[in-house]
Amino acid sequence: MTGIDVRRARRWFWTLTVVAVGAMGGLYRGLQAAPSPGTGILVAVSSAVLLASTVQAARILTVLAGPPRLPRLPRLPRLRSRRRHPAAAPQPRPRPARAHARKET
Repeated sequence: MTGIDVRRARRWFWTLTVVAVGAMGGLYRGLQAAPSPGTGILVAVSSAVLLASTVQAARILTVLAGPPRLPRLPRLPRLRSRRRHPAAAPQPRPRPARAHARKET
């Protein structure tokens, strides 16, 4: 793994895992508590912290345990369009006149 400080990434992974476990405990307590505004805030905050720490830990684990990435391919230069200016908007075609008039009854 080039450009990755593995020791620091592992430390952050385990820190985020501990934070996620703590947030899960807070969420568990909040879901068992009696309904109140404080309980709602506890559930909301612990859910957000649990989600954020889990997602970040999963991203770090993907980099640490995943297969090595292939190097980026060099980009090819873009080919210039033959037209220098965009074409004007197409004009609507006029409707042809009717060949015969309506019959009056």
